[in-house]
Amino acid sequence: MRIDFQYIKDFLDVVLDHDHPDFKINQEGIKPLWDGDDKERINKFVFHMEILEDQGLIESSTSSPGVGFTRMGDGGFSVSIKPLRLTAQGHQFAADLAKPGVFEQLKTSFKDAGPAETVKIVFALGKKALEKRLGSFLE
Repeated sequence: MRIDFQYIKDFLDVVLDHDHPDFKINQEGIKPLWDGDDKERINKFVFHMEILEDQGLIESSTSSPGVGFTRMGDGGFSVSIKPLRLTAQGHQFAADLAKPGVFEQLKTSFKDAGPAETVKIVFALGKKALEKRLGSFLE
């Protein structure tokens, strides 16, 4: 399965718009991404959640590790609703992804980047966008 950058961006937007430091996957805006009988839907959701966790962008808000999914022997998942949070790095990733031109460049020039590369690319493009904006204020 390939990383769907639009999917991640949309997910992060829902999380950022939530007026609480924690979020749960059963909240409005997130639940439709995984809930239901469609195996493809939950597979895509778990895939992207685990990538976000692997990269240190989301984590459990409790002492219980993981983001709430247990893999079953039949290929399915057991879902546990637990409080999660964006890490500081996750907030920076979301902020950089929202900077002008960053998302478009990621989708076009770096569409085949791996997860670790994607995070580095977004941070680098975000930094460039910030430097450009700061430069316009200093002129």
